[in-house]
Amino acid sequence: MRNPENYAWQTPCVLAVLETDTSKLIGRIAEARKAIENRLFQPIQIDSPEHLAIKEAWKGLATLESERVSP
Repeated sequence: MRNPENYAWQTPCVLAVLETDTSKLIGRIAEARKAIENRLFQPIQIDSPEHLAIKEAWKGLATLESERVSP
């Protein structure tokens, strides 16, 4: 298996996932979503590896929010 590429928007997503302080988690999720939204303002090929990674990250943030912020 090859290593996936790293994208700038992934860092805020990782920080959200790793956040242990519930009071900071909402802010981390918002930062991650903003980073993804900013990336989507630039051209991106549909179904490219990055586009697919963005879709998965967006779903992951929604799951994180539903399980840890508003259980």
